[in-house]
Amino acid sequence: MPTCAALASSANGPKLAARQTLMPGLIDMHTHRQMAGYGYGDRMGRLWLAMGITATRSPGCPAYHMVEDREAIQSGKRIAARHYATGEAIDGGRIFYNFMRPVTEPGQMALELERARALDYDMVKTYVRLRHDVQKQVVGEAHRMGMHLSSHYHYPALHSGMDCMEHTGATNRYGYSRTVTSLGGGYHDVTDLFAAARAGRTPTLFAATALLGEDDEFAKDARIRTLYPSWEYDKLLGRMKAMAGDGGKPMLASLERQVEQIKLMLAAGWHPISGTDAPIDLTAVSLHLNLRGMVRFGISPHDALMMTTRWSGEFLGEPIGRIERGMLADMILVEGDPLKDVNAVARVKKVIANGVVRTPEELIAPFIAARPQARVTPVLPPLAHAHQHFWWHEAEYVESSRAACCAGHAVAHV
Repeated sequence: MPTCAALASSANGPKLAARQTLMPGLIDMHTHRQMAGYGYGDRMGRLWLAMGITATRSPGCPAYHMVEDREAIQSGKRIAARHYATGEAIDGGRIFYNFMRPVTEPGQMALELERARALDYDMVKTYVRLRHDVQKQVVGEAHRMGMHLSSHYHYPALHSGMDCMEHTGATNRYGYSRTVTSLGGGYHDVTDLFAAARAGRTPTLFAATALLGEDDEFAKDARIRTLYPSWEYDKLLGRMKAMAGDGGKPMLASLERQVEQIKLMLAAGWHPISGTDAPIDLTAVSLHLNLRGMVRFGISPHDALMMTTRWSGEFLGEPIGRIERGMLADMILVEGDPLKDVNAVARVKKVIANGVVRTPEELIAPFIAARPQARVTPVLPPLAHAHQHFWWHEAEYVESSRAACCAGHAVAHV
């Protein structure tokens, strides 16, 4: 694979103009390309790159779709950010997401882990109904296969050797092991455990969506207008409307409390890694909102950028996130100085992904003249209309569940 040193000696290497900065490509450490991304087609990969994101990590994918996506990207057949991922999350009984793996019978776990090895997972994800004693066994097996393990719990998972927790706080099925209050607050008893364990944590700052109410930069951005499907663009406009004026104040307050937890970890000598949950949150835009939100509430641009470049690469154990000899050639050329103005990271002039240099204009070109061609598919009445009156079929519950993995973080799309 092309490295930074090889690119520097090439005539195709990036040329810097005045007031431009060459920096490592961004890394989004929490995405689910296959959960809400099928409707994007070829747009999603181009969107990541056009917005400066050269690598993504997914802690939950349908396994064979993930393998196809990863191999297509590695072969150069698909234009997209490089992809590190796992298959379906391993769970106990009563799964929430329909593609997860309920492991309830003797011998089943061994089969799941053998598939993880055979399909060359980059990590293993356990979900929220897996017994803690079983999770400890899975941690050991994952480590023996050279994979890191992540879940939604910090206790007792960190004691069992878990490597990373997803979200500042998320789905919980035990009634304890909470890491965040309903208003987004957190305390030393949580952050100090992560620092002591040197464990990863991907905050996924959904509350940073409040910043959309302050300007319409992304709504006007040609990359977003061209590569967002119509429904995603409508969601962006709805978020902007909902967050305008006083509408965004509660979310800003929650964002400030969540950023305070990141500051506590930094003060304790450790650091989180940046992720967004896209495309559950706004694809590509959300990572820039996360960066801006952290800087807004007191984290230096340097530390915010380290979370989404070097520290993420080091956590993965992959040669990405830095510009130096021997690292993979994933870089972006941006207008301005991101260490003085973190907004400059979004002003991408060129993206170098695996040594291939492209401009945002080249990435969006195939879709500039594209028009929607999909027809409305007839939909049968939901089960709730078939006299099966279970509470989980009620319209209010179904609607709230669309963002249920991060309960309390959902924003009405008005």
